[in-house]
Amino acid sequence: MNRFFITPQNFKDTKVSFPADIAHQIRHVLRLRQEDLVEVLDNSGKVYRVRLAMEPGSGLVNGLVLDVREGQTEPAVPAVLHFGLTSREKVEWVLQKGTEVGVSVFQPFISERTLIQSIELPTRKIQRWERIIQEAAEQANRCRLPEFRLPLPYSECLQRAVTENGLNLVAWEGADPTGQTFKGALELYHNGRIGLFVGPEGGFSKEEADLSSSLGCRIVSLGHRILRMETAAILFPALVLSELNAL
Repeated sequence: MNRFFITPQNFKDTKVSFPADIAHQIRHVLRLRQEDLVEVLDNSGKVYRVRLAMEPGSGLVNGLVLDVREGQTEPAVPAVLHFGLTSREKVEWVLQKGTEVGVSVFQPFISERTLIQSIELPTRKIQRWERIIQEAAEQANRCRLPEFRLPLPYSECLQRAVTENGLNLVAWEGADPTGQTFKGALELYHNGRIGLFVGPEGGFSKEEADLSSSLGCRIVSLGHRILRMETAAILFPALVLSELNAL
């Protein structure tokens, strides 16, 4: 069944009105018809089963809510993925696949070795990335949209993480692969969000790793092999959520 995220303002009692872009998708891309059933989400965790109602000649699409249930597909542990801001293609890959895996919050950062050194993002780019997250969430059967946060300098990113998250893990290629693993570090997790840090293409500097450790983050190894940034950004949350039985 096709799924669509819309705002709570598009609901009025048991009636649903679809925004113009989604109405166009329903009519001309998916070619759905009068009285077809879809699932609609308002980002509250609820899933609404809706019967479509087309208005002939207007291009408008409305719907009638038949029933509502609580979604059961969100990860039991909210994972915040912190990653170095990089090229558009890699960011879009991380957002799409991270949403599918179960990331709850995306927090890009600027560090010593990130390809991008400015935290400023054009509005159109933010809108595009949020749209990628939404489409991935609809496809992956998510019940809530992952949050995309604006980039921060790495030090500020760390400060926010240690304040908000129950545990923060920093994957660093300089960590001893026979020492602290992410599995061992997860024994320290009790509740709340878990913050996962993946460095940029050039990795974290030793100074950045030391700063992370001094603030209470756990430096961990993902193994003996060096992973590409975009590979680690998907593998890390997938492994952690799986280990916590939270996929």
